[in-house]
Amino acid sequence: MPAGKPDPVTLSGTGRKRLNRVPVPTMRAGLGLRKGGEIDGWMRRTTQIRMQSESGESIMIFQGDLSKYHPADALMFLSQLSLNGVLSVAHDQQILTLSFNAGHLLDAQSAAGDEKILQALLFHKVVTRAQEAQIRQIRSETGMPVRQVLGELDLFPLAHIKKGLEIGISEVMLELFLLETGQFHFTDTPVESDSAGIKLDTGAVAIKVLSHADEFRSLEKSMISLERKIELNAPADQLASLSLEERTLARLAAEAPTVRQLIARAPFYSHKALQIAEKLIAAENFRLMPLPEGHSAATPASAPLIDPLFGAYKQAFKMLIRTAEVVKKVEAVIGFCKNFYDGILILTARGQQIVHCKAITIERGRSIRQRSFKGNIGAIDQDPVFQTVHKTGIGFFGKTFPSSIIDRVAQTPPAGECALLPILNQPQITMFFYVFTGAQYGGLSPHHYLELLSWLITPADKVFSPAEPIETHAAQHDSAAAPQGAIAQLVARIEELPPLPSTASRSLQLLSDPETPMESVEKTIAQDQALVAKIIKVSNSALYGGFQKVNSLRHALTRLGAKTTKSLILAASARSYFFKERKGMKVWGPLLWQHSVECGLAARRIAAACRYEDPEQAFIGGIMHDIGKLAILMLDDKRYQEIQRLKATEKKSDLAAETEILGSSHTELGRLLMEKWRMPEAIQACTEFHHNPGEAGRHADLSAIVAYANHLSHLMGSHPQPELQEDQLLVQDLMRTTYMSSEQNALLLEALRADFQNTEMMD
Repeated sequence: MPAGKPDPVTLSGTGRKRLNRVPVPTMRAGLGLRKGGEIDGWMRRTTQIRMQSESGESIMIFQGDLSKYHPADALMFLSQLSLNGVLSVAHDQQILTLSFNAGHLLDAQSAAGDEKILQALLFHKVVTRAQEAQIRQIRSETGMPVRQVLGELDLFPLAHIKKGLEIGISEVMLELFLLETGQFHFTDTPVESDSAGIKLDTGAVAIKVLSHADEFRSLEKSMISLERKIELNAPADQLASLSLEERTLARLAAEAPTVRQLIARAPFYSHKALQIAEKLIAAENFRLMPLPEGHSAATPASAPLIDPLFGAYKQAFKMLIRTAEVVKKVEAVIGFCKNFYDGILILTARGQQIVHCKAITIERGRSIRQRSFKGNIGAIDQDPVFQTVHKTGIGFFGKTFPSSIIDRVAQTPPAGECALLPILNQPQITMFFYVFTGAQYGGLSPHHYLELLSWLITPADKVFSPAEPIETHAAQHDSAAAPQGAIAQLVARIEELPPLPSTASRSLQLLSDPETPMESVEKTIAQDQALVAKIIKVSNSALYGGFQKVNSLRHALTRLGAKTTKSLILAASARSYFFKERKGMKVWGPLLWQHSVECGLAARRIAAACRYEDPEQAFIGGIMHDIGKLAILMLDDKRYQEIQRLKATEKKSDLAAETEILGSSHTELGRLLMEKWRMPEAIQACTEFHHNPGEAGRHADLSAIVAYANHLSHLMGSHPQPELQEDQLLVQDLMRTTYMSSEQNALLLEALRADFQNTEMMD
């Protein structure tokens, strides 16, 4: 950077030990977010390092300009260094603060975030109007954040309003990612968690909210401006059929003249509020008025012009944080590099031998020419730079260096610059990404941004060291398809799975609101005649039937009640996925469904026997507990069959076989699918923890009920399995957890034998 020009980022020292330089004269470490918290590379080379101390103790200060340094980068940086401290962000009159402990996000506060917390608490009737006024007065007089005021007042345990507090955190994060300019400042200082018990994965939250910020901007653009006035355009009887949240927004529309004000006053997350508003506009329940004179539909004047280098980096960064697939990561980095480098090489090695190279040459006019090289290109251990990058997992950034490997596949400029990154480093296969350019840059260069992107290509905690023995299923095969890659591909493809049917989703929304008239529920369900037939059939079954046969949907809904109807709609919707016309589904789908129904019926019986508060919730937990197996079957039937073969031939458990083939299990995939379908947290916990309910936290009791139901289905169901000694220990533990006596258990088993004979009612 030219002398005298202020640096956009300042990193003031920690006193932490720097990474040892590798024994190559031109080697420079990558940005270096490594174990132990060392900092190196571009951030140290291009920033001013200074020590600040109080009472002799060093602290770290990390500060900069949001127009030069994306806030998501700052959060990733703090997370990967596992720092304790407070990040403050200032833009005009906006002040945002985020608190971290060991890199985890504990709290985030701003005026808008505080408003959302108060609105949510009032909406859910957690506080009264008088208490709200008291909280506002204390906040006004003391300047204390709402969360701190609530802690001081001690109206209720903060843990009881965890979801409301997390809405506030999401609001602050969204506010941060929507900023284009501003200053940030991080101070390394001890931060302790409060009684709310919130400790969020910073990286995961950042990725989620970053996508929300993109959607928010897109929705804003589709409306032209959030300053447009909005009017209610629906009769009262039409509003009655809306969900509670939609009706709330409709009521607020009469008080909030513009879309922006409507979103600000909504008692839920702004991203969600804008989505609901857009939906109501599309359904013509809301009418957008023309822009007032003097208001422009263009990008706000405060938004800076982003230079092409930073713009390309920002685009690549977004692509990288949204994928776990190596191929897609490489594509993202190629997309960045093709604009600023003269050549790109992707080299693949088996063992120590490089056997393939894809060479991309960027010619004048930025047109691209590609070539492939196969055969004996060179040995890693004969090239000092390749060898060091391979062993350390740290990228090289610097002047072009002599290399017989590179010389075989490309002509590099003698006075140019290059970078060599490890993008896959596993026992049997290694991939490198090499770029070079003859251009000279004064100040920030593509290298600086490429180093930032390199964090996301090879995370330090995932780098394989040849000195460390790693035992994986993939090590037995000469293939790059390691278990980690397999599960990453499945996770990335979760979005391909279809959502719940629209009629089911709408019905569930209505049933979730106790104020919804039964006529509205009946009208919505009636749109799906198959669902109507299912509900009437179940209401006449031995399990629910009364003395009189039900012939109408209205009578069936009255007999079953809202909770049971909800569980039946979910079960009916889930069933359709088990009978899809896909390869492998005809054999395995019905078997999975049969087991799911048995688990649902058993979980409901167990919940009633041990007086769990919501037996219908237990029923859905049982139905959905193995949904992760369905996800594996639908997305990769070959691997699903391989898992079944391993279970049969080597007598392995589901989890052991899945972990060996995929590197993960159906419980993790199930949780992801439940999140996609927006299932309640309790149901998500059942899918994730039914094999280890003790880890389910506040949902441990429900997870234990589903775990016992799972065992009873395997023991007594249509496809019984021999009971193992560990199963007997599990049963004893679960009976203790559910407080069931031997007599209660005997009655339960007798009832289940009859239930398992009537599972066809769910077909």
